[in-house]
Amino acid sequence: ADYGKIFDRLISMVDGSRFSHCELVIEELDDGRFDCISSSHRDGGIRRKNIEMNPNHWELVPVMCDIDYALRWYNRRKSFKYDYLALIRTVIPGFYNPEYRVFCSEACADMLELVDPGSYGLRKLHHWAIMSDSFTA
Repeated sequence: ADYGKIFDRLISMVDGSRFSHCELVIEELDDGRFDCISSSHRDGGIRRKNIEMNPNHWELVPVMCDIDYALRWYNRRKSFKYDYLALIRTVIPGFYNPEYRVFCSEACADMLELVDPGSYGLRKLHHWAIMSDSFTA
């Protein structure tokens, strides 16, 4: 069995979400891919990557974001590792919070300048994004 797929299922189960990962899109590229920032267990931590976001695997939710802030955030943290235990913090607040490790939804919530980004699991971040009026003019 593929470790990545098993871990994705575990993330979804613990979080109570149909999602196992999230990305912050910086821009849509000419070739149909997206320039994204997140923390990935598959890549070992914080990284910027061009991703083809097939609608069968991804749900794109528009949000307002200060892209310059997100890029500064990334540049300060690109050596951070993936936080395998962070999802537990979304269930048990204050649980183990290492300084140089970040979970994907925590990274995205922090780049979006949300208060207490470590409290955002995938389900909570998705709910914030779809309920947020931040994108409507």
